[in-house]
Amino acid sequence: MNRPVPRRVAALTAAATTAGVLSVLGVLSAAVPAAADGGPVITLRTPATVAVPTAAASGVATSVEPQLTFTTDSRSVSTEVTITIDARKLAAIADVSFSDNCTVQSSVATCDEYFYDDNPTGGQLGAITRLTVSARAGVAPGATAPYTISGTATSGSFVGATGTVTVGGPAFDQSPTTDHTGLPVGSTVSEPVEFTNTGDRPAAAAEALLTASPGLTFADHYSNCVYSSVPDYREAEMALCAFPQPIHVGERVALSAPVTLHVTSTAYYTYLDTLTVPKGGDPYMQSVLASRTWTKGTGGTLGLTVEDPGRTITTPVGTVQLQLADDHSDGRVAALQAANTADFSVTGATAQGAQGDTVTLAFSMTDKGPATIFYRSGESIGVTVTPPPGTTVTGSSANCRPENDEPETVAHGPYDCADDYLIPAGHTSDFSLTLRVDQVVPGAQGSVAMAWSPDGSWRPPFDTDPSDDTAALVLN
Repeated sequence: MNRPVPRRVAALTAAATTAGVLSVLGVLSAAVPAAADGGPVITLRTPATVAVPTAAASGVATSVEPQLTFTTDSRSVSTEVTITIDARKLAAIADVSFSDNCTVQSSVATCDEYFYDDNPTGGQLGAITRLTVSARAGVAPGATAPYTISGTATSGSFVGATGTVTVGGPAFDQSPTTDHTGLPVGSTVSEPVEFTNTGDRPAAAAEALLTASPGLTFADHYSNCVYSSVPDYREAEMALCAFPQPIHVGERVALSAPVTLHVTSTAYYTYLDTLTVPKGGDPYMQSVLASRTWTKGTGGTLGLTVEDPGRTITTPVGTVQLQLADDHSDGRVAALQAANTADFSVTGATAQGAQGDTVTLAFSMTDKGPATIFYRSGESIGVTVTPPPGTTVTGSSANCRPENDEPETVAHGPYDCADDYLIPAGHTSDFSLTLRVDQVVPGAQGSVAMAWSPDGSWRPPFDTDPSDDTAALVLN
């Protein structure tokens, strides 16, 4: 579960592009001035502070790339930018290298970028400029230095920023959680959470973010945790717990009680994500706190039990976590599958039209429950549509598209109509095709069918009723 720094901001933005999260990212970026020549303003968001390890750390990445995120205020961008990265102060504590689009002299890199995008998603732009940082031998943990990024654009203007690198840090390497299947609806399931500080600096305190997908709710609400609920969202339940105790180098700790979850009537593919980090140094925690509404728990206190005390050293505490190596992680996912079902059904449509007329066929897909279905992989759930003969497709709802771009398919189908990767119990997805009647064929019949597999040979185990998976689209 390791991700580029900041590890979880990118993951959150990709898995869930909610307005709340995007507004938080906007707050984190610098104020954007108007371009003097009326062209686009390219802005570098202030990079999150990154930590690079000394040889005393284990299970961590030896080098780190600060994440450089460029945004724009324009709906269309086409500009060349010369980016200057001044790493002279940083070079005193770290070895720094740059991407191939840069030329370097005395730890100052000049990098050529070309930003082109007709419709930047969320205002974010792709870039190739990178810097890679590793600690210099002999530099003591706690040393910190900045680097500065500025630039000029051939059209519009560029707003730079300053980033910071610190040497050493805690590294909370979390033990794997346990998957479960066949969980009865109405039961509870418990997940122990344990982690070890394999870094080279202690942490003054820790926090844990617990995230449950739809179908799970927290059985306990501790006083040192805050809770947030957004039903029918992939992060349906969240708990953020604070532990005001030091985590020494080499120390192994566990939550004093396992995370206990109720399995509700809507559970099927459900998950518990557990994330453990030093308190105060993770930008993802800040964005999550700002993007949701939280309520303090009223129960007892959830603590940390020391399983192995590690060692006490004089190295200063750190708040920025080291990036863990690929076979280690500060976050784990437990797959908790319930013994439940979800019956998906489709409705067809009927229309009348003379030759040359244009008609619209509106149809739908419904998850009749009781389970909510969540495809964590991101695969959408939808239907395959075959238009009635004697027609040409002239339009469709935004959630329908031809199976391929061949002219015959575009004109006559079949079409794929899809909703989302998370379909709540009771939710109906509406679709439509607009057809021109080329030839009147009495009782012309097409179809709409659940797209379980291209040839119909597979269906999911949660839907055991095939009788409502297909419906007719009838014209004349």
